[in-house]
Amino acid sequence: MLKELDNYGLAASFNLGSGGLGIVLQHSGDADYSEQGLELAYGKNLGRLEMGIHFGYLRDQAAGYQGIVFGSSGIGIRYHVSEKLIAGWELGLPVFGKAGKINPERGPQFFKMGFGYEMRPDLFMALQVEKSSGLPVNIICSIEYRYREQFFFSFGIKSLAGAPYFKSGWKKNRLCIQIYTMYEPVMGFSPGLALFREGKNKKG
Repeated sequence: MLKELDNYGLAASFNLGSGGLGIVLQHSGDADYSEQGLELAYGKNLGRLEMGIHFGYLRDQAAGYQGIVFGSSGIGIRYHVSEKLIAGWELGLPVFGKAGKINPERGPQFFKMGFGYEMRPDLFMALQVEKSSGLPVNIICSIEYRYREQFFFSFGIKSLAGAPYFKSGWKKNRLCIQIYTMYEPVMGFSPGLALFREGKNKKG
């Protein structure tokens, strides 16, 4: 594994009635080049329609150079077409920040569209199409199987790099542990570990 590609993140979400608030802190890289990010998001449940908005802050730091700051915002919509089919759209746009003077680089623009279908209560299939500025279209296909309430297994593939990935998790009470790995022809295997802790539900 390459230390330069290490990535750490911390996320938390809070229930606000029919809506919710989320925050994400992220750090990647090493002493030579690193990125620190902060994201705030708010979403609201409107029945069959769910909407959300987010704001992002990203700081890039290369050794020997002044840090560069980017700001972004985005909006997302998820619509329950039927009891089993869900469709979603997300748009992200840069707000401020640029790097360079001759050909200034701004934060990425992206558009995502996805569909999810629950074939059975224990089997879920998803298809996502995403386009980021400067990159070809990326298509992500995945399938997830749940065994009882404690275990799940997920497999998918990303068309942009021809990269398959696998994810599995175990849940007990309010604690969930997930392990995953992705394989890229150039970089090889990239493993990861995620821990989730769910707070107590408060009923009024």
